[in-house]
Amino acid sequence: MGLFDKMFAGSAVQNNPFTEPREAFFAILYACMSADGNVDDDEINALVVLTQQKALFRGVNVLDLYRRIAPKVISLGARKETVTLAAPHVPQDLRATLFANCVDFAAADGIVGAAEQVMLEQLAQALALDEQESRTIIEVILIKNKG
Repeated sequence: MGLFDKMFAGSAVQNNPFTEPREAFFAILYACMSADGNVDDDEINALVVLTQQKALFRGVNVLDLYRRIAPKVISLGARKETVTLAAPHVPQDLRATLFANCVDFAAADGIVGAAEQVMLEQLAQALALDEQESRTIIEVILIKNKG
């Protein structure tokens, strides 16, 4: 942590745009999806469909949520910062689910690139997931996306 990070860490926490569980969950999904530096329309559609299937987002206009959250994630620049800010606000019982969905987005094209791997490792740590559970999730998702 640099000198300025220490001085301004308190203001980042005060200005955390991801304290509500839905927003935190969504922000991390979007950050993971954009870890490779590219988000195309198919990925956005997949994100909207995924969230529409989750009870957490029942009654929420997901497109409005996307329009509100995606710019905040982009403005932070560093995907790690989004994860750091949002992870504590993801309900404990949804953390493994969120990680699995992020791995699924990363592996959808059949490979998990270096930037995606770094992001997923940071996410597993930020969500305080057990290493064995994380490995099992990754193995299952890679099998699911094979071929």
